[in-house]
Amino acid sequence: MGRTMEEAIKKYLEIQEKNKIGGGQKHIDRQHERGKLTARERIDILLDPGTFEELGSCVNTTGMRIDGVIPDAPCDGVVAGTGRIHGRMVMIQAADFTVMGGSVATQSLMKVARCMELATQWGMPMVHLLDSSGGRLGYQDVATAGLDWYFRIQSRISGVIPQITVLMGPCIAGSAYLPTLCDFLLMSRISGNMWLGGPRQTAAATSEVIDRNIGGADYHMQFSGSCDVVGDDDEETILKCREMLRYLPSNYRETPPLWERTDPADREVPELGDLVPDDYDQTYDMHDVVKVLVDDGDYFEIKDEYAKSLICCFCRFDGKPVGLVANNPKYPGGTLAVDACDKYYRFLQVLDAYNLPLVNLTDTPPVVPGEAEEARGLIRHVGKIVDVYATTTVPKIGVVLREAYADAGSLIMGGLKGLGADVTFAWPMARFAVEASTLDYRDVLGDMVESDAYDSYFKWSREKADAFAAARSWTAQVVDEIILPRDTRRKIIYALKITEKKKETLPPRKKPHGSSPT
Repeated sequence: MGRTMEEAIKKYLEIQEKNKIGGGQKHIDRQHERGKLTARERIDILLDPGTFEELGSCVNTTGMRIDGVIPDAPCDGVVAGTGRIHGRMVMIQAADFTVMGGSVATQSLMKVARCMELATQWGMPMVHLLDSSGGRLGYQDVATAGLDWYFRIQSRISGVIPQITVLMGPCIAGSAYLPTLCDFLLMSRISGNMWLGGPRQTAAATSEVIDRNIGGADYHMQFSGSCDVVGDDDEETILKCREMLRYLPSNYRETPPLWERTDPADREVPELGDLVPDDYDQTYDMHDVVKVLVDDGDYFEIKDEYAKSLICCFCRFDGKPVGLVANNPKYPGGTLAVDACDKYYRFLQVLDAYNLPLVNLTDTPPVVPGEAEEARGLIRHVGKIVDVYATTTVPKIGVVLREAYADAGSLIMGGLKGLGADVTFAWPMARFAVEASTLDYRDVLGDMVESDAYDSYFKWSREKADAFAAARSWTAQVVDEIILPRDTRRKIIYALKITEKKKETLPPRKKPHGSSPT
């Protein structure tokens, strides 16, 4: 080996050693004192051991401070590369908060943008581990620093490869757009915060004082609905990301990976008869039903503290990953509420993009939206979920347990086949109606209509038809088959099997995703 090569290798090894400590041991210690992990520690938890291969390890800042100083920024504050999660290849980028507070600049943003392009070309999921103080101000770089490329690529590849953000630090201003453009956002309760303004910036601009809890993981889970999964700390949140990816394919051209079949497909579920009360007015927790139906009782819930009257989760039936959406009578509120509609349509878009069948467990409460929901633009939000449900082309399986009221949401829960459900089962005690309201129209309309109007036609829209009346009329296309509760798991697996080769083509459009109401 010649002297030139030796010197070049020495320089390379020096860069690699410097990269290991990022911004220095002092900043690493400070990160740990805050209960946070470093970028490389997070990568080690996320990926299968020994599979990380770094890209752009020699990148450094090219930006000059306004005082003329060019600082040293190992990797320009972003560690990026590929690795494996449960044996499958993924692309990953991790903000390094020890390097200038994880601030982003021209090289770091273009580095991430290129990684997203490569992930798309290579057909692998993109995982962002965010912990950034925002834009690197006070430098002579162009102010946008590549954000335009960044967001454009994110939007263009949406639905092509899974995009997931794990937020374990601040995420402010323009950087806050990234998580919302991803398919899923996971946040660490101990360290994650997301704002467009942020406490300091808002106080400086408006003198308004914002509590730190505003923008935290629980805030975005329970109130804004922007967060999908919360972990207690960095490690737990990252491990939940690993688990989520087991349900998703690497890209839209593939189907989700099959799991080992560990739960008999023909297993009966006799306990369902005790879990779901015969009394229609008695509540119960649908989580208990989900747990006994799915493989090994395992499911991965999305937005579990948001719009709690509706459950959205990933689970398996006979080893096959599916998306399950169910009413939950334990909590007040109906399917057709603003937050529930938003939760449902976001989840359903992911199922449709990545070839995951939809299974509905339907028990719509007799709840009609009130003035507060109408004032929030309920009709627009209902329009969104109706649009997405009607145009979703993956298999759609419905099981009506007790009640299915069209105006309380059963029309988007497999309760009306005309909207696109492939197979709808009903338990023997199920009952159907167009309206959930018990309002007597005679009290409202008085003598404005014929005296016999109520008995002649007004009452029929809320008259309840039992499962046998619904199943008797095949032309009504409401119920395909009445099933015994104990056979529910077996029948769902049967329906998934017969629909697994489903092909449905939408009418040609200028844009493949349509233009859903907003």
